[in-house]
Amino acid sequence: MKKWLCFCLVWFLTSLVYGGDFKEIGNVRAIPAIEIESSKLWIGGEVLDRDLCDYDAYKEYLGKLGAKKIRLQSGWAKCEQVKGQYDFAWLDHIVDDALSRGVQPWLQISYGNRLYEGGGGPSLGQGLVTSDEALEAFARFAHALVARFKDRVNVWEIWNESDLRHNRERGHGADAYGKLFIKIAEAVLAEQPDATIVALSMSADGETPYVEEFFEYLSARDKLHLVDVVTFHGYPRIPESRIERNATLFKQVRKYVPEVEFWQGETGAPSTFGSTGALSNYPWTEASQAKWNTRRALVHIGRDIPFSLFLLSEFVYNDSIRQGLNSKGILKINPEDFSIKRPKPAYYAYQHLTSIFHDDMELISDFSAEVVSDQSTSIYAWEHVQGGKAIAYWYDSEIPSDEDEYSEVKIKVDADTFKDPVLVNIVSGKVMKLPENAIQQKEKSMIFTLPCYDSPILLADKSTIPM
Repeated sequence: MKKWLCFCLVWFLTSLVYGGDFKEIGNVRAIPAIEIESSKLWIGGEVLDRDLCDYDAYKEYLGKLGAKKIRLQSGWAKCEQVKGQYDFAWLDHIVDDALSRGVQPWLQISYGNRLYEGGGGPSLGQGLVTSDEALEAFARFAHALVARFKDRVNVWEIWNESDLRHNRERGHGADAYGKLFIKIAEAVLAEQPDATIVALSMSADGETPYVEEFFEYLSARDKLHLVDVVTFHGYPRIPESRIERNATLFKQVRKYVPEVEFWQGETGAPSTFGSTGALSNYPWTEASQAKWNTRRALVHIGRDIPFSLFLLSEFVYNDSIRQGLNSKGILKINPEDFSIKRPKPAYYAYQHLTSIFHDDMELISDFSAEVVSDQSTSIYAWEHVQGGKAIAYWYDSEIPSDEDEYSEVKIKVDADTFKDPVLVNIVSGKVMKLPENAIQQKEKSMIFTLPCYDSPILLADKSTIPM
């Protein structure tokens, strides 16, 4: 409650600073996934294969979030606990329930299985499947998995973060992953010839020798045609940092597969200091998490890259590599039983994004705007298919702060860009009317004098915002 009161006070003070009255006229209306045709904003549902959180505890929040796809891990070790016998009931339940809420699952085929020598382990970083016996068993599992779900799922990601140091230290390099990838991709396509095959799922977010070695391995065996999509991750403290490295990755991969797609498959910020996994050693809060996630999402869809946020629910690691709470989830849990305490501000912030930036909003890749600011500022623009534009802008040079410190920017656009402009704070969902003195109309341009801070604000035609 205190945080929202502080937010309202900041907006009031901002109005005084800029000599006008930014009046609140409403809030962004949450649109459930079942009412959205399609979108590039997705959500992570990982770790259910290891029972590290509880789908049934959080399922009521899934459709309401508005994300159109959920990334799930198939859990070979969970499905095959006796050699040759598969139990898919747990995964059937999750896939069917997600679909009933308007959310399309895409399945990652992972991890290993200790039933087989050389079969790796059931968790991240416990090694790839490498022995011939284990690879044959893994391929049989993939055949059975796809046969079971091909009427409901058509996107299959093969393994997760094979480029991790834990794997490379075991001698499981790009060639080992290449061998596994070919085996499983061909098993998938044997059952579902029109399936979409997703490769790499890289822990890194840019060009690496690993990528080159993997594609050289495929090329030497005439298997490049197996790759439809490449996913990459990355957890920088500043959400926009290293984003330019994506371009080098794309160029590197397209040398081999010119028509390949790229997805941001996993990324997100914790909400506490000491969270397990990436970005752990920094004093994150629920406020800075919400800012980081929205900036990270917009910097990807602002480049027309589909984006999957890691992840919906907090979870608790309990394996030999990691122990403890991972607070990247946007739903806060009771660690004892994984029940949901409440949504975090990051849940509502992402809900605001999904409600606005579905596929009725088309990216304007060549948008021209002049920004006058004393700080580095990101800016991206979209146009609704029925008319009306939206510009997202924010300060991007620092790690998101727990505080909301506004200063002034000027944004100059063509005179006919907006008809009825409003401001929207993505984190809070507040929609504000601009005062007359915030807009300077010239013959060929409009100049807006606006508040800006380290989290996205939209300058948008009112018609583009569900209220």
